Amino acid sequence: MPTAESEAPRCAEVGACSDAGSGRGPSVVADARQVEATSSSALLAEELAPDEQMAFQMGLWELLSRRTSLYTMGESSSVPESIAQRLLASVCFTLGIDREEPDPAAIRRLLAQGIDTAFGEGMALVERKAKRIGGLWEQVALTTPLLESVALKGTLESLREFPARYDYRSFAHEIPSDIDYPLAHPVSESVLGVDYVTEYLERLLIENDFMQRFDLGLCKALLRAVHPAYRELLINLYEPIAVNAVGLALAGVGDVRRLRATDEDRARIAEVVKGKPAAEVSRLLGEAAADVCESLGIEDERSRSYLARTAAGVRPRLMRFSKQGDVPAGGGLAGVFLEF
Repeated sequence: MPTAESEAPRCAEVGACSDAGSGRGPSVVADARQVEATSSSALLAEELAPDEQMAFQMGLWELLSRRTSLYTMGESSSVPESIAQRLLASVCFTLGIDREEPDPAAIRRLLAQGIDTAFGEGMALVERKAKRIGGLWEQVALTTPLLESVALKGTLESLREFPARYDYRSFAHEIPSDIDYPLAHPVSESVLGVDYVTEYLERLLIENDFMQRFDLGLCKALLRAVHPAYRELLINLYEPIAVNAVGLALAGVGDVRRLRATDEDRARIAEVVKGKPAAEVSRLLGEAAADVCESLGIEDERSRSYLARTAAGVRPRLMRFSKQGDVPAGGGLAGVFLEF
């Protein structure tokens, strides 16, 4: 997951920008190259007129200067270089631009709207998102099955403090939490700050809702089949449960809630995929995922898509058996669809 940059002890000079004495106020000279690089990246990606590049660069410079002054409460025009870099990253996040590969069209929209206006609206949006985290966390906490995962417990305890620790004014792109529990489908590390935490919790809520539809004792037994010490391991709880349910649907089992896959079930799955091309196996897995959702009463489209994506991840393992005509009962699928 994205983490805050560690602060280097060395300080960077903060002084007047290239047109000193203009009364513009302090700006971060140490980050001048980064501000220029941000605007230059956009120029290289798609032609920006020189005046557009200059306007964006100076607007970003001036905004960063004011944010630095607010951060130091006007007491200093010098901050550690690492702080200057973090302030710039926060400004870019709030403006909705990629610091490394800014979109020229987005820059033109910012210039048309006014960078200061856009930043004010962006900060208000980030604040609203941050206020939503508490309620979202509570939903996740209330729906988390009692499967005793140490990593999940620790992650939730850390995320509980996110709203209080999150400094959206200065470091909006950062995540002041320890997120160790792995999702079945991780959030991209290109997603930052409150956006990352929101997406993480929403995906965790999808996983919790799915697991809650199965008997707790069966879930524990299945996870022990994954590893007897699953509680202490950094493993996702949802995936093995989802994969077994999809496997049972693929085998034509009517009640996927039983979770346990037998040798007969695995033999039927091997027969179903035998000789099938990859596209056909993908289609069968997608249909099986849809059947699981119908059986469990899952109507939310995002939850259905999440399970379909999980089912699609099984295809490479199934393809190893699709060309084998002599797969024994259970075959190598015992390591895919678990018995307990």
